[in-house]
Amino acid sequence: MSWKTKVAQKVWGKIMPKSKSNWIKDKAGTITGVKPGSGKVPWHIGAGGKNLKRRADIVRTASKVKTIDKIAGAEKKIKEGKKELKHLRETGWTRPVGKGRSRKYFPKAN
Repeated sequence: MSWKTKVAQKVWGKIMPKSKSNWIKDKAGTITGVKPGSGKVPWHIGAGGKNLKRRADIVRTASKVKTIDKIAGAEKKIKEGKKELKHLRETGWTRPVGKGRSRKYFPKAN
């Protein structure tokens, strides 16, 4: 570290106030928690991030929407996979292997 940097740190340390910490500490200085609402606000919350109750509602709604989308995507893949498998069976691309419900389809050996 150069002498200019050291001088600048001393000068700016006296001029600029220290940033407030988001930690909640007890008398001994042990970290016991974090101030509510002090974390990074997700992009989908927008201006509602200042009001903690509204922010919690927005986060809850967003997580529900994400869950619903994941379930819908999985169901869509299952339906598409069944259609594809049925098409392959009908066109003669696969042969059944196994018995009953555990039947799986594999490519035909030429």
